[in-house]
Amino acid sequence: MIALPSQTRPTQTRPAPLTLPEDARTLLVVPAVVGVALGIGDLVAMNHIGYPWANLANASAVWALGAFLLGVGLRTDPLRSAVAGVVMLLVAVEAYYLWAVLTDQAGTATLWSANTRMWLVFGVCAGTVFGIAGSWVTQGEWWQKVVAAATGGGVLLGEALHIWAGLGWTTLSQPGSGYHLDLAWTGLLLAGLGVGVVVATGRTPRVLAPALALSVPTALFFAAAFSAVGIAA
Repeated sequence: MIALPSQTRPTQTRPAPLTLPEDARTLLVVPAVVGVALGIGDLVAMNHIGYPWANLANASAVWALGAFLLGVGLRTDPLRSAVAGVVMLLVAVEAYYLWAVLTDQAGTATLWSANTRMWLVFGVCAGTVFGIAGSWVTQGEWWQKVVAAATGGGVLLGEALHIWAGLGWTTLSQPGSGYHLDLAWTGLLLAGLGVGVVVATGRTPRVLAPALALSVPTALFFAAAFSAVGIAA
C-alpha cells in the first residue's frame, strides 16, 4: 500500500482568545500599577519640580505616550494592548484626582466631575489608539511599524505645535512673559522627545525613513485635534 503524504494545516496567525486569569496580569495588574504611578507621579511632579518640566509631566501627549510605551513593553497583540492602554489611562485619571483629594488639593466631587468624565472618555480613546500603535512596534507588519513610530512621536510633536501656535512671538515678547517662555520650552522638550520616540521605535532605516516623513502630517493632525477639543496650551 502506498502511503499518502500527510497534509499540513496552515499556520494560525490570529491572536489567541482572551483567557482569564492568564491574561489578568497583562490586562489589569500591570496597566493598573503603571496607571497609579502615572496619575500620582504627574501631580507630584507638578508640585515639586520646576517649569518647564512640570508642564511636560502634565502634557496630554505624555499620557498618550504612556499607553504607547505600555503597548510596546507588553509585546502582545493589538487587542490586549488596547485593553491594557485603556485600563492604564482610566486608572491614571482617577489616581490623579484621588491623590489630589488625599492631599487636600481638591474635593471628593472631582472624582466624578464633568471634567474628570471628559478625561476618562479621552482615556478610552487614547488608550485604544496608542495601545494598538505600541503593539505594532514589535508585532506589526512593515507598514504598521511605520504608522506606529509616526503615531508615538507624532502626538508629542503635535502638542508642541499646538503650544507654539497658541503662544506666538507677540505673546513671548511681552513683559512678564516668563510663564509663556516656560511653555515654549515645554514645546521644545516635547518636540525633542517626539523625534526621539520616532527614532527609537523606527529602529531600522527601512522603517525609520518613512516614519519620519509620516510624522509630519501626523503631528499636524494631532495639533489640530488638540485645538479642536480645547486642550489649553
